[in-house]
Amino acid sequence: MSNGDSSERMPIAFHRRRLLQGSALLAGGAASLGSPLRSLAAGVAPEHLNQWLALLQATPVSVADYAPVALKTDEYATLTAAVGRIIPTDDLGPGAADAGVQVFIDRSLKGPNAALLPVYQGGLAALDKAAGSGGFAAAAADTQDEILTDAEADKLDGAPKGFFALLLEHTRQGMFGDPVYGGNANFAGWDLIGYPGIKLTWSADEQKFDAKVTPEHTSVAKYGGKSW
Repeated sequence: MSNGDSSERMPIAFHRRRLLQGSALLAGGAASLGSPLRSLAAGVAPEHLNQWLALLQATPVSVADYAPVALKTDEYATLTAAVGRIIPTDDLGPGAADAGVQVFIDRSLKGPNAALLPVYQGGLAALDKAAGSGGFAAAAADTQDEILTDAEADKLDGAPKGFFALLLEHTRQGMFGDPVYGGNANFAGWDLIGYPGIKLTWSADEQKFDAKVTPEHTSVAKYGGKSW
């Protein structure tokens, strides 16, 4: 396949392993996102240190109970459905929606990606309009795929140009970034691509080609890394 062949479009209903091409490097650098060299639990009494670390190692918010802080409730529902079709739950494990990618995106739109909020609002509104009565979240999966395919080709009426590319990029970031940012709940993204998480020591056997490394399931939060 030629890298310069722009005529070939990635199908929206692609197998998840297709999406993961090029994502392993992102996950490999995920540990650096949370500044693990920051002071470890500065100001926390020693007797409370383990409890503090246990709280930080998990995704900072419950996916099921999360209330959006940037998007409106209906916009958030549309976003959840969209990321859920980009990386669907299947026999390989939880998809983007189950892993809380929508949480990651919404939190980022209140933080470092705040300037992109209008782009998301316009794109999500276009998804709902294309789906008709009931909106995108209520549409059948094949209908959602068709709409997202149009968005991928920048042919979705009313959507800001480049909306799908932005959504795809942030879906990857949320799926494979450190859980401290709200996505990759229960380390689902790292497990999917076989990234073991932060390991401070590696045995000789673990450094062999094709070695199967037991997941550490450790967030940068354990070492003082923080979210936005």
